[in-house]
Amino acid sequence: MAEDGPLLNFFPDPPPFFKHFTTENLARLKEAESAVSSGDDAAHEDLSTGPKLSPEQILALPTELRYLIPPPPPSNDESFHVFGEPAKSSGNNNFTQTLEFISKTLGAQFVLSDWNYTQLYPSAASPSVEASSTAHSTDANIDRQQYLNRFNRSILLEYLSLLGILTLDPKSEHKDKKLKHILTLVCNMHALINEYRPHQARETLIGIMEEQVRRKKAEIEGIKAIEGKVVGVLDGFGMAVNSETEVENRDDAKNVSQKDAEEDKRKEAQRHLWDVVDDILAH
Repeated sequence: MAEDGPLLNFFPDPPPFFKHFTTENLARLKEAESAVSSGDDAAHEDLSTGPKLSPEQILALPTELRYLIPPPPPSNDESFHVFGEPAKSSGNNNFTQTLEFISKTLGAQFVLSDWNYTQLYPSAASPSVEASSTAHSTDANIDRQQYLNRFNRSILLEYLSLLGILTLDPKSEHKDKKLKHILTLVCNMHALINEYRPHQARETLIGIMEEQVRRKKAEIEGIKAIEGKVVGVLDGFGMAVNSETEVENRDDAKNVSQKDAEEDKRKEAQRHLWDVVDDILAH
């Protein structure tokens, strides 16, 4: 690595306007908002976020204070760019985009021309069975499993019919119609299966939470087992201390009895000596 080369950062520097987020500027912005709330423009006040400045009042503020006011959140239908890609607050309909890409690709490769996705199950926006809307079903009352079974049986029947057509005439025009119908049925099954994603997410979260509860319970049981072992060790220490105390007490009592016996022997010897002295002096 060159010693005189430029020093490169692993991460880019923050935007330069972060320097304007100071305590002094925040206090100045609060003063400006307070002036608005106490003036004639108090109608812009929001109880949840405080007084709001009108666009004209925001433009009248100094540059360092305008940076402290966040822009309003985009609406559900308003588009904005994230990493160069258009996005919406309500989310992008990737399923529709995927089907449009498939349709264009099949037409460009001269495989299936003029194929468009048709929704074959009811939805909240279109209660009919045959619907041309690409919106997914949001009605929780429809029996998705029943429609999936129907589509599955229809695909099998259409596939057998397609095999019969190819057996008789591989270049028949009815072949493309069958292929388009099979592709439409498969895409409808795919759309219905995608509607189980929220249920899958909930079940996944439930499984994760149950695993966390199981792990916590196992930790608690382990702590209780360790607690029992510690209590057993402490009880063993207590029993050992008590036994040592009893031994010491027995030793002390034994020593006292030995001293008493020795004292009695000494007194008995002295008494016998005095008796001998009395006998000698009596003669």
